[in-house]
Amino acid sequence: MSPGDGIEERWTTRVTPVGGVTVETSRRGWDRISEWWTSRYSPRGDVNREWVIDPALFRLLGDVRGLRILDAGCGAGYLSRLLAGRGASVVGVDLSPRLLEVARREEARDSLGIEYHEADLARLSRFGDATFDAAVSNVAMQDVVAYREAFQELGRVLRPGGRLVFSITHPCFDRPVPARWIREPPDSERIEEWQGLLVDRYYDRVAIWWGPVGKPAAVGFHRTLEDYVAALHDASLVVLRMEEPVPTQEAVKRMYRHFADFRRAPNFLLIEARRLLS
Repeated sequence: MSPGDGIEERWTTRVTPVGGVTVETSRRGWDRISEWWTSRYSPRGDVNREWVIDPALFRLLGDVRGLRILDAGCGAGYLSRLLAGRGASVVGVDLSPRLLEVARREEARDSLGIEYHEADLARLSRFGDATFDAAVSNVAMQDVVAYREAFQELGRVLRPGGRLVFSITHPCFDRPVPARWIREPPDSERIEEWQGLLVDRYYDRVAIWWGPVGKPAAVGFHRTLEDYVAALHDASLVVLRMEEPVPTQEAVKRMYRHFADFRRAPNFLLIEARRLLS
């Protein structure tokens, strides 16, 4: 039997055409959920970032001491602070003023020399060409309205040979059809009785509104893996590595109900890319 650590928060999703979503729509959505979103975070992020994504992210990044790094889609700044604590000079950029308020408040309380700016990742005109040694974007690019333009801008602000390391919800398994396991019996909460993951409508490029039941929704987008790789190629960013991170056995033991299915199908994808030298 699964350990009895309770039933997790229920989520709801709905799908709409991409064309009806603007940058302002996205900004308003993140502002509306900012209080709830930040309540889920510790100084090491939420449980998915702490136990699954970030160990792989930092492994791909390697030693960041002395590097000037752009945290693209920094939110409330937890990753910016972790990077600064490892010796990087960090600039954080986010679309949501309310999330940036939290980041700036924490920086004022305990300064690590981090700069924060409000901007759409597709419009980074405040930064000159070849400004950064590296850029990091942690589970944000799937929420960017103009993602192709965002990759172009991230490539532009990287020095030649600079790296972009980013994570996204896995495009092959985070489908337009609401994420669900096939369960036998269908009302079972026992992970051992989940028979398989339903994958469908993969090629539908749509907006996905998501959030906990009873709370405001934010919006992200389903795109294919090909879409992301093509956008990187067009931005002169060459893919070096891809990783589908899994939680450690310790994480599964600590939070079995949350993480057990993460070892059956990948929830996240990390990509490391390098800007061409010329």
